[in-house]
Amino acid sequence: MYTLFYLAHTTGSTVMRALPWEFPNDPSLAAADRQFLLGPAVMVTPVLEPGATTVDGVFPGIGKGECWYDWYTQAAVNATMGQNTTIDAPLGHIPVYIRGGNIIPTQEPAMTTREARKNPWGVLAALNLEGSASGSLYVDDGESVTPNATLYIEFTATNSTLQASGRGTYIDTNPLANITILGVHSPVTEVSFNGMQIASACVGYDGARKVLSITGLRNSTMGGAWSKDWKLRWG
Repeated sequence: MYTLFYLAHTTGSTVMRALPWEFPNDPSLAAADRQFLLGPAVMVTPVLEPGATTVDGVFPGIGKGECWYDWYTQAAVNATMGQNTTIDAPLGHIPVYIRGGNIIPTQEPAMTTREARKNPWGVLAALNLEGSASGSLYVDDGESVTPNATLYIEFTATNSTLQASGRGTYIDTNPLANITILGVHSPVTEVSFNGMQIASACVGYDGARKVLSITGLRNSTMGGAWSKDWKLRWG
């Protein structure tokens, strides 16, 4: 979200978006006013009726090259093009989805934003149908009106390789804790980080959900997750 506000400030892009704003060539979304996007990557389908335990929602672009993943299960959504899908939404559950083709940096929450900024980083890559994705992260001190130092990281994923490349002078010393890649359709036997093979105990592949999970990266990024460029390969 911090990156979205940075982009809104510097480029005039929007943080909270209506579906037809992001998908202007789909006239069927003109009346879709009960769902919204946070940036281009995250779609929220809130429950707006009292006592309801399900909610209807559409998944834009399904059948036309787009794919969506459930935020909680991380599995790909099975939906029909141009039709409402009934979504389970028990009390306390807000349906949230990730658009394929996007990479989202994450941090564990804390009681305050000051404390949360001290937590290790994670990366969530949701591959599109071609197996690629991209994203970005903006970091500064979080307090200054005009920061003296900033850091901007760009992420790309393609051909079973995820890489991060940063530019800027702000120093963030939080390590990288984990990487999760959604939409990996082939079993994974080897994963390397900057050319160093990662122990099999730190690699998990769920063939049913098509999710690759990598942990144990803190020692490799003790100087900070973005202190130098890195590359993750799997196969």
